[in-house]
Amino acid sequence: DVQRMVMGHTPQYKINSALDSMAWRIDVGASQGVMGGTPEVLEIIHMGGDNDEDIVSVLTVDGKRVDGSDRAVFDSSIMF
Repeated sequence: DVQRMVMGHTPQYKINSALDSMAWRIDVGASQGVMGGTPEVLEIIHMGGDNDEDIVSVLTVDGKRVDGSDRAVFDSSIMF
């Protein structure tokens, strides 16, 4: 069973998800030739949460761990 898909080569201003967090776009355009975006990392801890649920977070350059649910996109203006 597939729980989520992680996609690159779709530059966004920040890592975000769609389709009820089943599709993750992780390309932040960090290359100067693309967008010069700020690097971020998608962290998935398999079966690390309560009831053996996966923990999905975004790690930022400034050391923050953002809950994956905070990156769900409902408004297309957030996307590149």
